[in-house]
Amino acid sequence: MVIDLRELFKLTEQIDINDKVMQELLTAIHNNQQKDFDYLRFKLSYRNLMDLGMDENTAAKSAMLTAETMGVTKDKLMMTIQHYQNVLTKEREKFVVALRKQITNNVDSKLEDIRKYREKIEANKIKIQQLTDEQELIEKEINNIENALSSSKEKIEEIKNQFNTTFEVLFKQIEDDSTRFDNIL
Repeated sequence: MVIDLRELFKLTEQIDINDKVMQELLTAIHNNQQKDFDYLRFKLSYRNLMDLGMDENTAAKSAMLTAETMGVTKDKLMMTIQHYQNVLTKEREKFVVALRKQITNNVDSKLEDIRKYREKIEANKIKIQQLTDEQELIEKEINNIENALSSSKEKIEEIKNQFNTTFEVLFKQIEDDSTRFDNIL
């Protein structure tokens, strides 16, 4: 007997149910369906009786009477309910593992990328500061060299002027002596 699980659980009436998730859960239930009269067949019988207009209590008791004719007790029915709950729980566990993997791949790795980029920004800020400091030192050294150059130029110019003055004075004396001694002698 094929049971339309989507119809059995009235999942078509739920608006906010993810169709892919629902299909995976129903497939898991279908793949783990028991051969004997179980919770799914009980629920189908119960739903059919409800559709005939029976109230909940009468429909449940009538479905149970049918189940009892096939050797199902309340305890066995409850065990099959537990079986399907376990099936769904295993699916949830698989989902949690897959979700963790997705979080690791899509969230944690992106957070790690952000952390790395922020570290790189901080490292770049440090490099920029180091380069700025180095540039300031170089500019100070250039100023010192320019000041020393200016001072050196001034000293050279001063020495040049002193040499020229001294030269001129001495040369003039010798020239004057040359003229004088040439006239006297």
